[in-house]
Amino acid sequence: MPDLPSRDLVRFSRWGGLEAKYIPLSRFAVAISNDGLSISIRGKQVNLDGVFLRSLGLFIDVEQFFYRTSLLRSMQEMGVEIINSVDGLLRTRNKMETLLMLSKGGVNVPKTLVTEDLLNAYATMKQWGDAVLKPIQGSRGFGSVRVTDADVAFQVMKTLLTFRRPLYLQEYIDKPNRDIRVMVIDGQVFGCMYRLSTNGNWKTNIAQGATGMACKSVDPELAEISIKAVEVLGLTYGGVDVGESKSGYIVFEVNGSPDWQELTAVTNKNPAEDLIKVMLKRLSR
Repeated sequence: MPDLPSRDLVRFSRWGGLEAKYIPLSRFAVAISNDGLSISIRGKQVNLDGVFLRSLGLFIDVEQFFYRTSLLRSMQEMGVEIINSVDGLLRTRNKMETLLMLSKGGVNVPKTLVTEDLLNAYATMKQWGDAVLKPIQGSRGFGSVRVTDADVAFQVMKTLLTFRRPLYLQEYIDKPNRDIRVMVIDGQVFGCMYRLSTNGNWKTNIAQGATGMACKSVDPELAEISIKAVEVLGLTYGGVDVGESKSGYIVFEVNGSPDWQELTAVTNKNPAEDLIKVMLKRLSR
């Protein structure tokens, strides 16, 4: 079942007179020979102009990952316009790589330690006192745990390592009971909303019960940091999660396939319409 953004993209494409459909990656096949390669769906060769890539799949193993990324890279080499590109999407699926690139690009990010060394992580936790343990790959706030006791953190981290999960420890940033989601499309701020946490929850994800409220305006500094974050990661569009720390704006994460139901509801603008325009512009080159 396609998610809501995928359905929006199909709907707006068709309204624009385009032929569009939702196709799971599992339906594709790649035929390789000395004459080159061809891509088909259940035996019928397909010729695609453009693809909106929303996901590689929720639960895939290493071999599926290699196959699907190779499939998409092959499409790109054949001239298919993919938004976001497979490499751009992969960067945002990996929180560690996202933060590394943002930091190198001069974007303000939280202090973060990524390691498989339990004692190192424990010492860092004692130093920070308040931190968030996150999965390296994940979204919607699922699996993120805030810890304020180093020994509780030790037990949680020890358990994670037992299941061969690297430790992604991020210093907790004191902020209002909200963060800011900025949607950037093709180098421009498309829309912005505050995500307000409820019932004292420290998480501000909509999927965790937070509610959206449209930003009245986007100041130049917020626009600049959001556009730069998307640009550094090589994305055509992205949802940038920004915190209002005591030292200024700080980017927590960038989502390369963001949901936009709440953003659309509070701003009365659907990103799908602008994304179709971007696709058409690129196909006409």
